Amino acid sequence: MIIYNIKSFITVFGFFVGLLYATLVTDNPIDLVVYTILFVIGFYSFANLFLAFYIKNVDVKIGTKFPQKIFEEDLNRVTKELEKKEEEFMPQKERYKVTINKQIEKIEESQK
Repeated sequence: MIIYNIKSFITVFGFFVGLLYATLVTDNPIDLVVYTILFVIGFYSFANLFLAFYIKNVDVKIGTKFPQKIFEEDLNRVTKELEKKEEEFMPQKERYKVTINKQIEKIEESQK
């Protein structure tokens, strides 16, 4: 996300530099717009080149790793608890599964 922020900052900075330069150099409104656009394009191109070299040459290391095992264990535990509660509150669970599977098959057939 920081890369997009840097590119946006450099582009906006180019707009204001172009606007300042155009107001100092010329009195013609069309030249003012042309100079501003040229500066914005130039700064945008510079930002893209700078960020391309930055991404290519800087090795970004992730400081923290995602604790996948812990989350998987928690999710498995929660899934088992939900299955127990489901069996407790839905004694006719198999009938519902058959009905749901039939509906899924109908949907799949209609999509073919």
